[in-house]
Amino acid sequence: MSTLEPYERLAALAEQELALVIEQELDAQALSALLMERDSVVAALPGRPPSEAAPPLARAAALQERITLELATRVAETKRSLGLVEQGRRTARGYGDQRPARGAFEAAG
Repeated sequence: MSTLEPYERLAALAEQELALVIEQELDAQALSALLMERDSVVAALPGRPPSEAAPPLARAAALQERITLELATRVAETKRSLGLVEQGRRTARGYGDQRPARGAFEAAG
């Protein structure tokens, strides 16, 4: 194994992670497996990378920034969707709390 191989692998894993997080349906199982592999690659790295590892590390860092932005966007969209659900619940509760008008027909079940 060359000294650059683990750094290139980190960049490749970041590319795969980005591809996973931009898909419409997030595959949590695949993402989890990828993150476990990334953790094992990182754990095996020396404390100080060689200078020639700078390009793949820079690529991995840039990809990680995009991943973070994509995930932040997904979180914001999820929060917005949950807010709409809560708004719908409040609206439904508001209708449910209304008493029937006096003399309104009530069907016996």
